[in-house]
Formats: sequence, C-alpha cells, structure tokens
Amino acid sequence: MKKSSPVLAVLAATAALGLAAAPASAGGRHHTPSPSPVPVAGEVTMVADSLVSPLSFAVGRGGTLDVAQSFIGLLTRITDDGEPEVIAAAPEGYGTASVSRTRGTTYYTVGTGAGTNDPAANITLLQSVDQDGTIQTVADISAFEYAENPDSINTYGFEQALPAECAAQLPPGIGASPYTGLPDSNPVASLPGFGGIIVADAGMNALIQVGDDGAIETVAVLPPVPLTITADTAAAFGLPACTAGLTYNLEPVPTDVERGPDGALYVTSLPGGPEGTTPGAVFRVDDSTGESELVATGFAGATGLAVNDNGDIFVAELFGSRISVVPAGSDTPELFLEVNQPAALELRGDALYASVDALVGGTPPEPGTEEPPTQEPPEPPAEPEPLTGSSIIRISLDDNCGGYHHGGGHSGNGLHDDGSGE
Repeated sequence: MKKSSPVLAVLAATAALGLAAAPASAGGRHHTPSPSPVPVAGEVTMVADSLVSPLSFAVGRGGTLDVAQSFIGLLTRITDDGEPEVIAAAPEGYGTASVSRTRGTTYYTVGTGAGTNDPAANITLLQSVDQDGTIQTVADISAFEYAENPDSINTYGFEQALPAECAAQLPPGIGASPYTGLPDSNPVASLPGFGGIIVADAGMNALIQVGDDGAIETVAVLPPVPLTITADTAAAFGLPACTAGLTYNLEPVPTDVERGPDGALYVTSLPGGPEGTTPGAVFRVDDSTGESELVATGFAGATGLAVNDNGDIFVAELFGSRISVVPAGSDTPELFLEVNQPAALELRGDALYASVDALVGGTPPEPGTEEPPTQEPPEPPAEPEPLTGSSIIRISLDDNCGGYHHGGGHSGNGLHDDGSGE
C-alpha cells in the first residue's frame, strides 16, 4: 500500500471489488440551499470523439474544448467545427493532466515517474499556454513535494504493527507497520482562482496553490480513509485471517477539485489500497483553514466532479460506469446518467460535459527519467491514428439545475473564462 502512482495506475488498481469503508459519517455542507428538484439529464450529444484517455478537460466560451489526452501526452483544442489542434505536447514519456482555463490562458500539468518516490524520475510541472500559443512553465510541483512532503503529517497502513507471525503471512507489497506519507507527485486537476491555481495532486494526497510568481503553498492535506478489515475483506484480497477486525488507514488520493456556491472547495477522492479500495468519496475543504469533512461516499471510482449553483454535486464514477448526483443538502448519491467509464466532468451554461470510455485503449507512459520540458513550445508530434472510442459528451440539463457555478473552464473564485484566444 504505497503512495498512489501514475495518473491512472491508482485508478486501474481500484477496478477490483469496492469495499465498504468505515469513515466518519458525512458531516454535511455548511451551505444549505433551498430544496429544489434533483437535476435530470436531458438530451445527450457527442461533441468530440477519437480521443485517447481524455482524463481532464476544460470548456471555453462557444463550447471550445481543451483536452488532456493523458496517456499520449497531448493537450488538444477542439473547436465548434470539430477540428482538433495540438496546442501543447509533453516530452516523450510524460503524461498530461489538470486542464483549466482562465482569461484566455489554459493551465495544465505534465508529469512522469509517479510512484517511484525518486526526485530524479518523478518530475511534475504546472505549465500554461496563452492565446498566442506561448508555453511557459509556471511551477515545479515535484520539487515542492520532495522538499515539503505535505502528507508526511498523515499515518497510513495498519494502526499498529502486526505481530511477527501475522506479518509473515501478508502478501508482498503490504507493510506490517504504520507509515507516514511518502514523497510522490501526480497532479491530476487544477482550478484557477484569485490567489493562483489550485492543484489536486493524487500522489501528494493534498491540494496546493501556485501563485502568479510560481510560489507554492499547501492548501489542505486530505485525511486518511479508515477501512475496517472483515473476514470477507481479508478473503477477497488475500489478507491473512489474523488481520480481520483491524483498521487499515488508506491514502485519500484526490482526483478533482471544484469550488462550490458556499465558497468551499469540493474534492473527489479515490482511496488507494491493496488490490482494491474502499468506495470513493467527496470531501468539503475550507481553504482558509485546510479543514476537511466528508460530504458523501459510496462511489465506484470517483474521478471527477462538478458543482452547480444549487449546491448539487455531480460525480463521475469511472468503474461504476455512471454519473451520480448528490443533491444539495444530501449525503446520498443518486443516479444521474449511465455512461461507460466517465472520467472528468465540467459544467458550462445549461449543460454538463463528460469524458466517457476514458480507459478504452491506450496505456499510461512508463515512469522515466527524461529531462523536464523547457519553456519553449515543443514541436508537436503528428496526430496519432485514433486508438480508442474515447469521447466527450454534452448532457443538457433541466432548468431546475440552477446553471453552472464555475464557468465550465475551472475558473472558480469568480474568475470566468473570457473566451479569448478561440
């Protein structure tokens, strides 16, 4: 149960049986809007196809999409005429993720070596591309992680070291003693705001903020997710019977971040564990204090979310093949729409956008030791032949949905994308 690794290596590990967790009960939301009908999915249309691993994207004015084709390291822009254009390309062996937009500039991350715990191999950078096509490196996220390691304050694993006889029966890779957070960086989502760019890092188990000057500070570290091991759990995952009744604290693994109408941050979490995981969850984070509370759980691979003005939370369940909604004031997910392998969600106007069939074909790059990209625009490779049927769909929403909150381009905190550069 090491710290979670490459972009979706963690997600692939969680495709196994989901287990019932025993976290503290959901604390609810401080913002309790007036009751309104649960959002209902309307017409579904495909707005982009022939994509490879679209694990993150942003929606600009006019429906323009900036898409991270994560496993092949491309940032692709798709306009309303459907013609794709590569606007940035990561070096060989790097993946792309964490796409967001504000004021005509697109922010995204490039990374390699997640899960190696090696600062020479694990390199992750926040970059930007403006309306003129100029690419800049905004910050070295991995350097911050290896210097600060924010989740070293957390203790994971068994709450107490196992007796030698029980420890000897553990499967390989599962430690018998508690451990603190290990240095690892795997940024997967970003959100612009007044203070800079908030980044959710699945390796760091934390939210950070990158200022305009590139300075990085920790916003919040998500709490460990406790799993009570039952006899059935032990049998399902090859654990010895002597672990039944014990508590194992899983790493929280944030996968997306949005700002809600109450001003708080909402974060999806996909806990990482041995050969499987507890259900995914949504946390509410007060970014002024770093405190977090559980809002809802029970998701089969919570990899993306969107929050509307009513406070309804939409959650992509990658391994549940559905999009759920947690109505405002509730802690219980309800079915919104069945779709295959949804990964990322964005609200824009009167529609919810979702990437689907996200893991059909394509593989993540192997961890490597390539040199980090320069600030000069790289020469983009030729657009590859389509490997998959991955696509992005647009789901119209009934008027009762209350509209979008963050502008669809991850432009939270009141900063809305102005559509320039399209």
